[in-house]
Amino acid sequence: MGYSLNFRSKKPKHSVKKQVLVLFLIGIFFISIIFYYYFIKYAPIFNSDLPQININCEEEPNYNDFIDCKFQMKTKNNDENIDPINAQIKIRGTGTGWNEFEPKKGYRIKLNDPTSLLDMREDRDWLLFGLYSDFPRMRIKLSMDLWRTLLPSDPTAILPKSRFILLFINSEFQGLYLLSEKIDRQLFGLADSQNNVDSSLIFQIKGTSYFKVYDRNIWEQDWPNEYDNIYIMDRILTDLILFVSNSSDECFFNSETGIYSEIEKINLIDFYIYNFFILHKDFWFSNYYIARNTAPSKFFLVPWDFDYSLGQFAWNTYKPTSDPTNEIKDYNELFKRLSNNDDFMNDCKIRWFELRKEIWSEEAILDLLQEFYEEIQDVLEIEVEMWNPRDYQEKWNNDIDVSVKHLFSWISDRLDFCDFYFSNFSTNPLNDPTYSV
Repeated sequence: MGYSLNFRSKKPKHSVKKQVLVLFLIGIFFISIIFYYYFIKYAPIFNSDLPQININCEEEPNYNDFIDCKFQMKTKNNDENIDPINAQIKIRGTGTGWNEFEPKKGYRIKLNDPTSLLDMREDRDWLLFGLYSDFPRMRIKLSMDLWRTLLPSDPTAILPKSRFILLFINSEFQGLYLLSEKIDRQLFGLADSQNNVDSSLIFQIKGTSYFKVYDRNIWEQDWPNEYDNIYIMDRILTDLILFVSNSSDECFFNSETGIYSEIEKINLIDFYIYNFFILHKDFWFSNYYIARNTAPSKFFLVPWDFDYSLGQFAWNTYKPTSDPTNEIKDYNELFKRLSNNDDFMNDCKIRWFELRKEIWSEEAILDLLQEFYEEIQDVLEIEVEMWNPRDYQEKWNNDIDVSVKHLFSWISDRLDFCDFYFSNFSTNPLNDPTYSV
């Protein structure tokens, strides 16, 4: 009886062989998938020289609150590696407007302790730009770095340093990101805050302002920060905007007490030609900061948010011969008054051709862009395939090669257009043998 039961409990040999074959095929299937993703499809990621940031968190990041996580960085340079450390993460923005509809999110990271990342400053607060609306994935970084190239001759030309990285969240690849420092007091080296109108400060425009009337609802005081219990923005911006919008030309351009006694002149000149050149269409009425160290230091303007720049925004493209002069005069009272002044525009012309000699030569800018392209080109195809905005295919063919070529050619054509534009204000100084930088 026991023998019979034992016999019947055994499975036929052909059944066992069939199960072994099934398990063997399943194993081959999974090994093939691993082989395909690791050695073929995602090989550029695993073999990339780009730094990798790994974020591990138990909750899903959201717009409202920071959640706890572990932060880790792996690089080809062991000295730059960061072992897992405590941190916090949230999605950048408020969840309204354009960023609400972007499937690829940007993030803010707060490390528990100040840490230097990738040879950038030591800090706790870091930004991760998703670059979703930046199809060639290089416009935003190029815009930031172009402004920073002015720093040797313009002390106000300060923007955060940034580096391309590959982001993983809970071991899942999220794509190509731009790791950036944050705009804050440390970036500009501002003095301690004071509870008066002479204080160092950073004000950010969050809405739409034509610089005609002050509206506190569209401005935000970033420094002094909320923990200082100091609020100075209303009086300072009311006075500044009132002066811009209501003063006579004689008063506005007075050499002793005019606009250049309030805002650094080199900053206003560089701001105009820089934003004109990159065709920063989302700038003239929004997306910039006003900063100042303790008075009597002067104000200076800081460009920001470069989604609309260098001839593209998501599926839209803009001609390199686009002239934003009318937009500037319609949307920004400060630069309307400045651009209507012959002396200011002549100063802009001189500065433009001064920069074109070397710093902003076509070769210098395209070489910088080429460096970025060589750094990220191996992962671009994977990045675009992951985050291809297919809903917009009727407006843009989502071909990464097309968008990259468009960026290179657009810059060359835009430089030619700006040369023509600024040369009309007076004789081109490059043709003057007595002119020197």
